[in-house]
Amino acid sequence: MTAALLAFTLIGAVTNASAAAPAEASVEVVEQLGGYIGDANFLDGDGNHVRLRDVAARGKPVVLTLIYFDCPMLCSLVQKGIIKGLNETDLRLGQDYAGLTVSFSPKDTFPEARLRQGSYLQTLAHAESARPADWPYLIGSAEAIRTLADSVGFHYRWDKDEQLFEHPAVSMVLGPAGKISRYLYGVEQNPRDLKLAILEAGQGRVGTTLDRVILRCFKYDPASKKYHFYVIGALRLGSGFFAIALAALLGTLWWREHKKAKA
Repeated sequence: MTAALLAFTLIGAVTNASAAAPAEASVEVVEQLGGYIGDANFLDGDGNHVRLRDVAARGKPVVLTLIYFDCPMLCSLVQKGIIKGLNETDLRLGQDYAGLTVSFSPKDTFPEARLRQGSYLQTLAHAESARPADWPYLIGSAEAIRTLADSVGFHYRWDKDEQLFEHPAVSMVLGPAGKISRYLYGVEQNPRDLKLAILEAGQGRVGTTLDRVILRCFKYDPASKKYHFYVIGALRLGSGFFAIALAALLGTLWWREHKKAKA
């Protein structure tokens, strides 16, 4: 990775310094796996008041991104990357998962949120029957934003000398009740890992039977931040199929012998 690309992966820009986080804050992700996102009041793209927990706990996995609308580079890459990854799966918005994008700049407005929502979601595949409420774009006060950011371990800061927001490039997958299930790093997402993260967060209630079978053959590796083929899981799955096949075979043989004996 070039130095320029690395810089864009870590730094976003905003034009209004008054919207900044404290300068002394660190720029990092402190994973809060197993925790729940904080609850606070936000506004959606139509100016309606919504509770964060209500839109994050909708009975299905939620893909969460934190961006701000004036960012000239990084936030756009993160958002486009997650949509591109979703487009390369067969998962459907509103059916298999929900989306949630929250601006971490208190200067952003709900007309901007509505504009960004329309711009990004029109590029999302498999969304013919989806509604805007299936992937809301939210804005909020500095206090509400801080509640969310702290709950998911998303730490950013304002560089007043460079007039830049410095922040991580990360997306998150929440379980159906708003429980933090997985962190996905970078501006490009591997479609397989993204799908597995959503299936895993869905706790067996999302995807096809084949998807759930495949999930048992892969295990998340915290060191590499990726899903890898899980030999033991595959062997256990294979032994289960073997046992079922053997039982079916024995049942068939017994039935044939039973019919012969009656004849």
